[in-house]
Amino acid sequence: MTAEAEGSASCGEECSEALERLETYLDGELPHEDIDDIREHLTACYPCTDRVSFEEQLRAIVRRECTDEAPPRLLLRIEEALSEGLPGSD
Repeated sequence: MTAEAEGSASCGEECSEALERLETYLDGELPHEDIDDIREHLTACYPCTDRVSFEEQLRAIVRRECTDEAPPRLLLRIEEALSEGLPGSD
């Protein structure tokens, strides 16, 4: 049995739980008491570790490549609106 198949066969329900919390874990928003549990699972489960690696690489690409800036006219309109105050904020 390959390491990947071995990891997949050994976790089952744990994989579902780990993958449900994956985004929260990667965002650094997982409660401290749950971090050790998910890290322990990831050290033993190759398929989930691969998924985490993929998600981390995807996030890095998005951060690097998706850097569009708002057009200058839009920024000016926003600044003007903010300096005038919001309607009903008197």
